Amino acid sequence: MAFTIAPEVNDAWRRLTQDSSDVSWVAFGYPEGSSNQLVFREEGTGGMPEFISKLPENDVIWGAFKVVGVDDRGNTVSRRPKYIFVKYLPSGVPTMKRARAGGHKGAIKQIIDAHIDIEIEDISELTEDIIIQKLRSSGGAHQPNSYEFSNYSK
Repeated sequence: MAFTIAPEVNDAWRRLTQDSSDVSWVAFGYPEGSSNQLVFREEGTGGMPEFISKLPENDVIWGAFKVVGVDDRGNTVSRRPKYIFVKYLPSGVPTMKRARAGGHKGAIKQIIDAHIDIEIEDISELTEDIIIQKLRSSGGAHQPNSYEFSNYSK
């Protein structure tokens, strides 16, 4: 059976990336008993901290969250959203399920066009410092002064 992505996954990604939306994270997974279809699981407005709090101990989750890069140069403040793509494969997930999920990344990345990708097995691997380091190394010469991971200023 071929891998498919439910239309709700596209819809959730659009909500996350719309400037007018309060959605700051989205999560996707596989239906019970299947690893051939990616479905929408949930979304929220609490940024990276809320996203992390929703990660289950023994299930594969694909997701994304928004981080806002803030560049305050005194008389000008620039705010740019950055999207972080997360592949969460906890060590408690059976080996075959982990292997099947690994082959789906290319198809999922055709929808989820994020600034950086991160693959984790444990939530301790997803910290603000790690994300900032990855964002800074993937950015150009002009770097934001700070990043907001939730409670985004307007």
